Amino acid sequence: MQSTAILLTAADGDIERSNLSATELLGEGVGIGCGVHVAAENLRGGAVCVACGAQRFAEGEERDHGVVRVRGQSCKLVCHDVSGLRVVTLLPVSVPGTVSDLTDREREVLVLIARGYTSARIARRLEVATSTIRTHVEHIRSKLGVRTRSQAVARALAIGEIE
Repeated sequence: MQSTAILLTAADGDIERSNLSATELLGEGVGIGCGVHVAAENLRGGAVCVACGAQRFAEGEERDHGVVRVRGQSCKLVCHDVSGLRVVTLLPVSVPGTVSDLTDREREVLVLIARGYTSARIARRLEVATSTIRTHVEHIRSKLGVRTRSQAVARALAIGEIE
């Protein structure tokens, strides 16, 4: 998704119209409840829109749901009331410190760390020097914006990039 996806919903939350970006991201959704169709999740995997669709908005009210995941994409989700209709916008964002910033090798090392492997054991398994693994771990921590191996694993688990 390159541009902002926009949905127009009735007061009950059912989608009435959407722009091309929304249709490309979500598929056709006219007549479907917005929360069900968008199925946005926070970065920990929790549903975002479960109650929003049925709730009344005050005239001109805006609800900023922050950065969410929609169909594997990171987006900023904002709902606005405009004359009794709801305008839902999904703006694509790049989330710094995501596992997608990692190289394939760094991701492989992170998975082994999550399994409890020490640097020495990872080095033996991947047939490289322990110092190489330490360098990979430094890069992982830096890219994820964390200080420890445990925090790196927790961050990757929280955003659903490793299991």
